Amino acid sequence: MNRWLKGLLIVIAAFAIIMFSLVAPIDRTPLKEQGFHYNMMSVLDTLKPASYKPTKKLKSGWGKVSITPDNPMPMAGYTMRPAFENVHDSLYARLVGINNGSRSFYLISVDLLLFPPALKEKLNELISKDFRIKPFLYFSATHTHNGIGGWHDSVAGELVLGSYEEEWVNEIAAKLISEIKSIEQSMKPSHLSYWQVDAHEYAENRLVKGAPYDGWLRGFKLIRNDSSTAHLITYSAHATSISKKSKQLSGDYPSALLEALQEKSNSFGIFMAGMVGSHRLTGLSETEFELVAKAGDVLQEKISMATERSQTDSVVIKASHIPIQFGPSQLRISKDWKLRNWVFSSLLNPMQGELTYLEIGNIILIGTPCDFSGELFVTKKLSELAAANNKELIITSFNGDYAGYITEDEHYETIRKEEVMTLNWVGPYYGTYFTEMISALLKK
Repeated sequence: MNRWLKGLLIVIAAFAIIMFSLVAPIDRTPLKEQGFHYNMMSVLDTLKPASYKPTKKLKSGWGKVSITPDNPMPMAGYTMRPAFENVHDSLYARLVGINNGSRSFYLISVDLLLFPPALKEKLNELISKDFRIKPFLYFSATHTHNGIGGWHDSVAGELVLGSYEEEWVNEIAAKLISEIKSIEQSMKPSHLSYWQVDAHEYAENRLVKGAPYDGWLRGFKLIRNDSSTAHLITYSAHATSISKKSKQLSGDYPSALLEALQEKSNSFGIFMAGMVGSHRLTGLSETEFELVAKAGDVLQEKISMATERSQTDSVVIKASHIPIQFGPSQLRISKDWKLRNWVFSSLLNPMQGELTYLEIGNIILIGTPCDFSGELFVTKKLSELAAANNKELIITSFNGDYAGYITEDEHYETIRKEEVMTLNWVGPYYGTYFTEMISALLKK
């Protein structure tokens, strides 16, 4: 064998070794044969969320803080994007606090792509230092694709979202702690009611034309004894109304909806992205910021016609942060091949996340660490399961960690769109896994 051929074989062998160390076949082991599934379901079988009985009438308060940076920061959404050039509408973090005499509970949503893990970690650190009795925190985001980045301290995070801005994270965490303290002092007696309204004409399944989707606006309403009101609003359409070429900061249609709610009904609003994993906005002819404004108006009009029910001023509140057990990550690079788990962990941090459980009277909120799909909500009949247990169910996405897209399992093998090819980080069968976990919680 001549020297040239021997050298070529060495290069090929070295390349093969490197590739083998970086990639592996997709693991399609059935879910019920996976150890993490058995362990997780065993945990849920015995789980008893902490229960807080009312010792006083329900009180509530709310507020918002600006998270718009003073200096240009990179934008987050779609692909890598440069720093914003101007502000179309300011970005905020909004908070609603509820207290039943035993403990305070805060729902916090940010005008960002998702709730930043670093911000969640910093908030939990400050809460532990600053409060004798820690409020329970429930996180989400509006999922605007025209917010800022710079909030993910990882190799891939900095590549996609821009250089990590620790100073901004610390500043926003301090603002939120200050606002929580302020709300604690200003809460007033309140009534709580669940509401929902059909808005199917403005949403659709973007993965499979004609496939099931969730098109309900839903949430709860608080009415204080001074007649001031606040709405929690969730909806499952992606906030992607603005071109990826835009360099203007905006909260997209959720911000326009909250502004319309304030102007037309004098009500404070907080928006949490619902089950957006396979959904988009539709049914409107406008484009760009005209579409944003129109969507805000039509959805506000829908909310004004919503049916309210289950009004109460004294509630048992149950809550729990439930760590999810994951198998090894499975970030696909082709139909049958993935990055090895150590590569994924090096680029994006190890796979982690939780389900956030908050039961207020007969309203159950479940926060997920992903783009959870409303198609699953429909096909797995989660609303019906909740109703059978005399509960109203609200599922939100982006609760402070991120595990990618969770969609119908059948799409994993048949759809080539990025939602299931690139943005599913966990592999097959996780649609079933997540709905089994949620179902177990609904039966508590």
